[in-house]
Amino acid sequence: MASRRHIGSSGSSSSRSFGWGSPKLKCKCGIEAVIRTVRNSNNVGMKFYGCPKWPWVNANKMDLEDLRFQVFKRDTQVAEKEIKIDFMKEQLKKVEKNLGIKEDELNDTKMELCHTRIELMKASRNEKNFSIALFVSWIFFAFLLVYLKA
Repeated sequence: MASRRHIGSSGSSSSRSFGWGSPKLKCKCGIEAVIRTVRNSNNVGMKFYGCPKWPWVNANKMDLEDLRFQVFKRDTQVAEKEIKIDFMKEQLKKVEKNLGIKEDELNDTKMELCHTRIELMKASRNEKNFSIALFVSWIFFAFLLVYLKA
């Protein structure tokens, strides 16, 4: 009875319509299943129901080895990309850290500029005061000379 075994996917559902002729099985996708024949492995010649949308391939050992190599190649490429992503994340962390340092330096420079402007304003005020004091002292000296001559 092993030759009558039904091999199907775990997620498939079937519905049978009882009418004239053989019962019809439907795939999970809703399309009527077709009868297929096993062409390799221990079950050669066995019949089973399968979805007509499924791309059945009669693969031999060389095809499987080639597919395995392609999978290995893709896995290697994915691993290389993940390493590159990790490296770029580390670089981004360094750049962000340097950006923070540069922002702090910029803020310090802005504060120094502000203090320098304040000192410049004070010096300018002192210069005006000195000029006024010098002018007043010259006027005082002129009055003193006029007073001493008279």
